Amino acid sequence: MMTPAQRRDASISFAMLPIGLGLVLAAAIGSVAALALGLSELIRQDGNWGWYAGWALGAAAIGVRNLVRSLQNMSALDVGGTLITIALSAAIVAAYPGWWLA
Repeated sequence: MMTPAQRRDASISFAMLPIGLGLVLAAAIGSVAALALGLSELIRQDGNWGWYAGWALGAAAIGVRNLVRSLQNMSALDVGGTLITIALSAAIVAAYPGWWLA
């Protein structure tokens, strides 16, 4: 017989698999996209290329961190780690220079 706490832990761990998978895909695609943007800015070197290249380097580094943590969170009951990963992903998007450079 399962206790209420065990049932809650089982439902959380079952929910972590699709959430973690979504975060893994987002981190992998985002890291590659950020590196591609950074390389294209290094090649073109338009007016604000340094901002974009710097953002892309930071975004790719955080993306790799998020990828590793998302893989770890898929098999763990670490809801706090998942929330931190989501918050860092949102911060990458919010810090994109295209929002504030015109």
